[in-house]
Amino acid sequence: MDEKSVLNYCASFIDLLGQRAALKDQNILPDVRNKNINKEFMMVVKNSVGGIIKLQELANNFRQGYSNPFPTRDLLSEEEKIIYDKMKAQKPKQQRWSDGLVYFSPLGGENNHCPMNAIFEIFGLSGVMCFIGLANYRPIRGAIEISWGIELHNNELYGAVIKNSYELESQIAQCPRIIVGPHAIEYLKSHFYEPIDENDKLAGYNRELANICLNMIALDQDGYHILDYLGRTFTNAVTRQQKTELYEHAYSFICKEYERHFKDRNTKLALRYAWIKGYYEQNKIID
Repeated sequence: MDEKSVLNYCASFIDLLGQRAALKDQNILPDVRNKNINKEFMMVVKNSVGGIIKLQELANNFRQGYSNPFPTRDLLSEEEKIIYDKMKAQKPKQQRWSDGLVYFSPLGGENNHCPMNAIFEIFGLSGVMCFIGLANYRPIRGAIEISWGIELHNNELYGAVIKNSYELESQIAQCPRIIVGPHAIEYLKSHFYEPIDENDKLAGYNRELANICLNMIALDQDGYHILDYLGRTFTNAVTRQQKTELYEHAYSFICKEYERHFKDRNTKLALRYAWIKGYYEQNKIID
């Protein structure tokens, strides 16, 4: 193992919610030769496995969109194109993880000229996934953290970054939101306040993206930092015109889930959806 392969990574651990309920009372494969049993069983498969497949398809589509060159690249000078390509050289990778996935990217290495670009894309991908998950009635929760890691194989990340992001997702996130860990915030601040050479354009872009990412973070009611995907900075940088339609569908689903769990006296889930409902109402879209 080469010590150069151990680097700081940014990772977003994303988990599809509701899978435990979708697989409740499932065990050995039933007698699918019986048409009625088969029909009922395939509904269970659709509600569980189908949700994971949809999550993976959405993730691939978003990653592909971020991978495409910006439309105005052709309008840049040759010198600007070189800088642009260096800035975009490092793309986030995706690791599938049971009923979830991990977006990740190294923040070091010889060819990593602008690590903040990968962090910005991970912020964008995670926020959109959370937003669309609610709009599609497939809620997710997640956590973004920065720590050391190592790729054991291609698209197979291991290390403190996996442990730390997983613990934030599984123990802290609770409701459909994206937690931003303390090490990620510390890393962003260190790059934003770091002195740079004014003639170094890549360093300038790095600092600008660090500032944008910091402005995409908000403090939630429990004192943890979250990805503020309904906020102005995220909207201007990522969702733009799509925000209004996504908001309407997501808010409708949140209200229905809150009412359902309230009626069933499911205190835990009712409180969680009341929490996320409050976040949406604080960021209500005014016509």
